[in-house]
Amino acid sequence: MRITGKIAKTTAVVTAGALVLSACSANDSGSDGDNASNSAAITLAWDQEYDSYNNTTAGANSSKNAVINHAVTSGFWYFGEDGEVTPNTDLGTYELTSEDPQIVEYSINPDAVWSDGEDIDCADMMLWWAQQTGRYDFSTIGTGGIEDTVMPDCEIGDKDFALEYEVPYADWASNGPSNGNTTLMPAHVVAEQGGLTVEELVQAIRDEDNDALADAAEFFNEGWTVSGSLPDEELIPSSGPYKIAAYDAGQSLTLEPNENWWGEAPTTESIVYRWIAADEQTQALENLEVNIVRPQPSVDLKNQVDALSGVQVEVYDEYIYEHLDFNFDSSPFSDRDLREAFANCVPRQLIVDNLIKPIQPEAETMDVRNISPFDPGYEEAVAASGGDAYAEVDLDRSRELLEEADAVGQEVRLGFIADNPRRAQTAELIKDSCDEAGFDVQMNAEATFFDSDGGLSQNTYDVAMFAWSGSAEVSGWNSTYRSPEECTADGKGNNNGCYSNDELDKLLQDVLQEADTEAQLEIINEIETILWDDLVTIPLFSHPGLAAWSDNLENVQPNPAQTDIVWNMWEWSAQ
Repeated sequence: MRITGKIAKTTAVVTAGALVLSACSANDSGSDGDNASNSAAITLAWDQEYDSYNNTTAGANSSKNAVINHAVTSGFWYFGEDGEVTPNTDLGTYELTSEDPQIVEYSINPDAVWSDGEDIDCADMMLWWAQQTGRYDFSTIGTGGIEDTVMPDCEIGDKDFALEYEVPYADWASNGPSNGNTTLMPAHVVAEQGGLTVEELVQAIRDEDNDALADAAEFFNEGWTVSGSLPDEELIPSSGPYKIAAYDAGQSLTLEPNENWWGEAPTTESIVYRWIAADEQTQALENLEVNIVRPQPSVDLKNQVDALSGVQVEVYDEYIYEHLDFNFDSSPFSDRDLREAFANCVPRQLIVDNLIKPIQPEAETMDVRNISPFDPGYEEAVAASGGDAYAEVDLDRSRELLEEADAVGQEVRLGFIADNPRRAQTAELIKDSCDEAGFDVQMNAEATFFDSDGGLSQNTYDVAMFAWSGSAEVSGWNSTYRSPEECTADGKGNNNGCYSNDELDKLLQDVLQEADTEAQLEIINEIETILWDDLVTIPLFSHPGLAAWSDNLENVQPNPAQTDIVWNMWEWSAQ
């Protein structure tokens, strides 16, 4: 058994892809009797079930989708080893060709095709651009500077495409289509399902004709949802080394090599995902039902995997942090005094001491949101923003604020994903403390909390508890705090609580355009100061990662960024 400490950060604090929800839960795992040690297949346990082939939308932006789509859809870059922004030269190449104006030119591999044989070309890039600008009715996680680009000038069939920024964008190298939540989606499928030809789709984009695009946008936003069964095979072509080959609702999903993949063939014949609750994964690994587990760690799980033989184990830093989000739209917490009262009763240090330190002894409360504790600038950001002001519980102050607001006994709907032991334990600690202060915390655990009709999307919570999974990149979190155009599941993007602040919007735009990392950190400190002053969210702790896998596997390596353990899955092999 091998246990390691931190994974070092190698990327700069610059702009790039968006955060994804780190949701940890599961359905019943079931069993198909297969032995996961078969050299032709590697089986990974995951604790929440896949529900969309299109995780580029606000409603489907979740790690449960990203870990599968990472090898099924392609972009020009991805988070590679140690979370570093890594060009995906299989899809093509890109380069900065002009600084004033700032122009980035992309060239798609001439051999690049969807698994159904259709070329990957200008039409796919135009659809991607239209979505990422936020000007159309395609749901998006966040625009990340693409809203400030000129409409590209390319023709259907072209393999070349350029982005010209009207406002310089600091990290152009990680702002084009990526493997993951800003990937290319198949324009020919969207066109057909929208009752258009590809030519008509592209022309409607050029004309900014949302009426003509209405059916196409509706399909783009909802048509790739997985509910009980996969969409028809022709609707989910692959542009990556694997394709989705089989799906058994509540049980498993299987990836097999894409026969039209033009790059190096993946090492393993199939990757199988098994939906297994976190507290059942260790037993599945010991029984050889799975080869790899990557559960959200708890003290019990850590002890269990440590006791296994024939297994490699790693505990490592991750760009994932647990937090509480206030609902500013339909909740008593639109009142800042009540937010302050709640912030004073949340036992942040007790949560870390009881639930995190037994796994990672050096763990501390996370006192800002947008710089990880293991990254440069963290301590400075805490000091500049006053992020440690709520480090200690102050039940007297909490109750005083409740009494002044005539709100003693205020009911609080604490929403979170069900079947997650550590999150349930965290909720219990919050309830015990805040109830003592004078709140009445109702623990609303939902199996569907992260679904498009679940509590987080529909704002049926007062305080939401979940984690963001990201990277060192600034634009990964930028859209989380931008004022939403409308407080709906598709309209709010990552800003789930629908918080709005014009001054903060300006700073969020400034930080995306600042190339100097020291100056960026100064802007981040201003952003964090506002977030604490307004008590938008309450950060709790940075997640330690825990992964374990059979020691006959090669090339399995955890990753601190949102590509997680699957970042190089096409290189996995069993000996």
